[in-house]
Amino acid sequence: MQKRWNDIIRYFVAVSLVGLPCAVLAGQWRVNSGVGVSERYSDNDNLSATDKKDKFVTVVSPDISLSGNGGGKITYDVLASLTHHESSDGGDSTNPSLNGNANAELIDQVLFFDVSSTINQNRVDPFRSTGDDDVSRSSSDNVTTTYSYTLSPYLVGRINSFANLELRYSYDEQWNSESDVSDSSRQAVAFNLNSGSDFAIFDWGLVGNYSKVDTDDDENAQSNNDELKSADLRLGYRVNRKLRLRGSVGREWNDFNSVRSDVDGERWDFGMIWTPNKRTTVDIGYGERFFGNTPTVDISYRRKKSVFTASYVKELTDARTLRSEQGIFDEDPFGNPIDPTTGDPIFAFPDDGQIVDERISFSWSRQGKRTTLTWSGDHSVQEPQSSREDVVFISSSLELSRRLTSKLSFDTSVDWENQENELGEEFETWRFNMGLSRPLGSKSNVSLRYTYTDRDSDLADDGYEENRVILNYNIRF
Repeated sequence: MQKRWNDIIRYFVAVSLVGLPCAVLAGQWRVNSGVGVSERYSDNDNLSATDKKDKFVTVVSPDISLSGNGGGKITYDVLASLTHHESSDGGDSTNPSLNGNANAELIDQVLFFDVSSTINQNRVDPFRSTGDDDVSRSSSDNVTTTYSYTLSPYLVGRINSFANLELRYSYDEQWNSESDVSDSSRQAVAFNLNSGSDFAIFDWGLVGNYSKVDTDDDENAQSNNDELKSADLRLGYRVNRKLRLRGSVGREWNDFNSVRSDVDGERWDFGMIWTPNKRTTVDIGYGERFFGNTPTVDISYRRKKSVFTASYVKELTDARTLRSEQGIFDEDPFGNPIDPTTGDPIFAFPDDGQIVDERISFSWSRQGKRTTLTWSGDHSVQEPQSSREDVVFISSSLELSRRLTSKLSFDTSVDWENQENELGEEFETWRFNMGLSRPLGSKSNVSLRYTYTDRDSDLADDGYEENRVILNYNIRF
């Protein structure tokens, strides 16, 4: 009970970091709130391969979205929800979610202040099962609630039309409900001096970055104090309206736990950005860093009825950064509103040290008059620098939604996940969903959903099959 109340207190503290200053100073409000009530039945609530236990769970999920501005001096956008589960055996729980951002202009066109905060649920061990929804995750001992906030004042300036300057300081903290995942803080300084409007064809930039991560010492968690520094000269040349060449050369000075003999040195990158039309952008490049080659690909293609994106990147990151990137979203690729709390836990190596993440991602969506089809995928090879033993995370999803009548909609999806750890153990999960939804009025709707999950695992008692049925009622205020 005490742990649950600590989580709720942290939730409202994080909300206040973004919401309260904005509520006091904002000149215009846009508020959208609602609540969902659902009854869920599972024939294998404990996700067991041999000892299945069925259970009914009642879920109450209020949420609120705030956005607005204060006379041009403050802007903010907050999405928050609090989901409470009451199960038939008395095992109730509460899960918070939050994604908030605010910006204040303290001195006209000179001094600004950013505030952001996120709350989400993530896996402690990415190779163990957690279930596929907030109810399953709330009862799992393999899930941590991650709370984070960032405070970032920054200065901007201009040297006539010759150059533009930005100097930013950031401080962020991240703490977790489970002691197996480290709490940490980070301080960062970023300096950017970029060419101004005098440079139309040829552009340049000087960039400097510094960051230091301090993790809390805990007997159950990893302790890593990582320091990263870098300086780069960036150059660009616009060949014509469709083609721009880009490049950079610099050096990095790093200090973190690694099996490599050298974790710093010179680095460079060269590439081009091709925009053959307003709908298409292709950004490709190649570079070198201390951990090897760093090719990049970023492709975007958009038409009225379809959107395609694909990317490849190989970069240095860490688990705390990946955890904070998992947020909640309120729009699909076409700008249509969706459930604001649909974010899934990310896959990240459990060690909080530095990770080389080599990732390929793609997404394709097509929207017709009554049907929307989306196919997406992600392939991540993560190499922790403390061991250099690769782990692999792969996922793919195919989703179809169709409006059957003016008041009845159908959707279905097939999801696949695959993970492989440094011991050669493999974990595979297939999931099938289908559902019907119908509005009951201008502000309410009811839905019925069925989910089948089949997980195959090399770990004992980690595989399972489950059938789940969910009846949900949602109303907007």
